[in-house]
Amino acid sequence: MGLNEKEKFNLIKPLPEGWLKDKRGIPYLKSNIYLKTINWNEVKFASRSNVKSTRNKEKKILLNFQYDKTINCIYNDIFSYAKRVFNFLAVATPDYSAYRNMEPCLVEENVRRSLWVGAWLQYLGIRVIPTVTWADERTYDICFDYIEEGSIVAISTIGVAKNREWFLKGFNEMIKRINPSLILVRGKKIEGMFGKFIFIDFCETFEVSSNYEQLTLFQLDKIQIVEKEED
Repeated sequence: MGLNEKEKFNLIKPLPEGWLKDKRGIPYLKSNIYLKTINWNEVKFASRSNVKSTRNKEKKILLNFQYDKTINCIYNDIFSYAKRVFNFLAVATPDYSAYRNMEPCLVEENVRRSLWVGAWLQYLGIRVIPTVTWADERTYDICFDYIEEGSIVAISTIGVAKNREWFLKGFNEMIKRINPSLILVRGKKIEGMFGKFIFIDFCETFEVSSNYEQLTLFQLDKIQIVEKEED
């Protein structure tokens, strides 16, 4: 008995026809001009774990910071996922693992999966924010070179405080290669980071009461600009 069309697609994992890719078939992600024009003080955030219950999706960025096993369902059923998230203001690509003790080929596969998801979401008309992660110097090319310069990106600082030197080395390389116009940070600032940021508290990705949401009208500017310290 042969494979059905869905099974064939999941086996081959093709990219959208004509999509820009390298000779190995790794796709490039495009910067979204519209997201650079919006008022980010009015933007809220949501987590993949509460997609169904999220209200006012058109004003929210959907983040995908979860375990690989959990976010792999996006990679395995991209069209169903696209239908569920189509109304969000934008969707961040899945944050697959990239650790220094992983073999570079495994990091490359994880990053390729995230880029593949992003390519299909962009092709289907969804605004995409690349989630950037990195391991050591051996992985910088795959982690940074497929995202258009000047893009808005998302990163996480959760759990990196004890590896500050390693984190900052990769962060500085990301700034050099991508030069993000805005960096969405899940977590707190790590001393030594510089750029234009929005720091996102974990609780902000969950639905809150209307009374709490009214208080956000009185918040200061969400965007923080941190200048690079002189050596």
